Amino acid sequence: MYFELAKRNLQRAKVRSILAIVGILIGVMAISAIGIFGESLKSAVLENFKDIANELIVSPNYQKGYRYVDEKDIEKIRKVPGIESVVPVKSDYLLVEIKDRKTYTTVYGLKEEDVRGMFKAERGSIDLSRGCVVGNSFASIYELKPGSRILVNGIEFKVAGILEDAGARYDINPNLAIIISEGNFEKVSTAGYSSVIVMAKDLDAVKKVKEEIERRLNTKEEKVAVFEMKAILDIITRAFGQINLFLMAIASVSLLVAGVSILNIMLMSAMERTREIGVMRAIGARRVTVLRIFLLEALFLGMIGSLIGSVLSVAAGYGINYLILKETKYVFQISTLGYVALGFAVGIITSVLSGLYPAWKASRLQPIEALRFE
Repeated sequence: MYFELAKRNLQRAKVRSILAIVGILIGVMAISAIGIFGESLKSAVLENFKDIANELIVSPNYQKGYRYVDEKDIEKIRKVPGIESVVPVKSDYLLVEIKDRKTYTTVYGLKEEDVRGMFKAERGSIDLSRGCVVGNSFASIYELKPGSRILVNGIEFKVAGILEDAGARYDINPNLAIIISEGNFEKVSTAGYSSVIVMAKDLDAVKKVKEEIERRLNTKEEKVAVFEMKAILDIITRAFGQINLFLMAIASVSLLVAGVSILNIMLMSAMERTREIGVMRAIGARRVTVLRIFLLEALFLGMIGSLIGSVLSVAAGYGINYLILKETKYVFQISTLGYVALGFAVGIITSVLSGLYPAWKASRLQPIEALRFE
């Protein structure tokens, strides 16, 4: 009975009901679409770091006067349980000559198998026995290709390969660098190991590995600093969470406006139906009956608007991702669809809360006064 009465009352004022539904769906769509895009953007950024999430960077403690990591300390690191691989890195800022051009750039000394494990060649091959590999940006600036010859601190190297763009990395950034073998590095520089990249077997082992490295190497003095790459992921996750929350708070303003619209519509409806409410009360309808009818009307408006808004928000999120990220695979994730459910729930709650006061006011009308209302 309540359902039929609420449905009939909304149909009697179709235009106002439709406008209220439009307001709700816009608010729900804004919240959900922004949430979907924010979560998709976070997933896209985090995907660039997924391969290094279980990495630790061991660096010399410069504040204590240590410039390099000793070979003995590297051997101690290798014996730490829970480690999958250890990559010692030598690096220096050296003079590079390319035909008649000169520049200073970062030169890394690494084992060939370590380079193969970390990077891929876009052109040529990763062959450090015959020469060097150069970063994508460096090759582009100086028009290098496989077979080109360069001088590093006066020693000639043949470019064996051009690496793929590695993006922003915190362990080794080869884009503007040159990588040579450890043996060749000793010919051009006297620098020692500037860092050690440690790969834990899994994310759960990262903390234990870090603590064990610090315990073994920093017994008497803090010789090294150990940084978890996982900490970057945590910072990114928190930052995107705060940004998303802020954007959704702004989007919620439209839902607040829709709530005020429903409040206004329900108040007008209660005023127009004063005599009808009086008749209902006079023939025995209780206050709670009137209250339920008005709340059901608000609930119907909220459910219809929220449902349509949720469906449109998925389409809007899909479109935004395609236009900005050029990728749509992040739209249909559990985390992103959670924002659709959030928008749907907030839309309904807003509608019901907006209908509370009109429903309460209608239920408080006295039958005699309501019947006399003109």
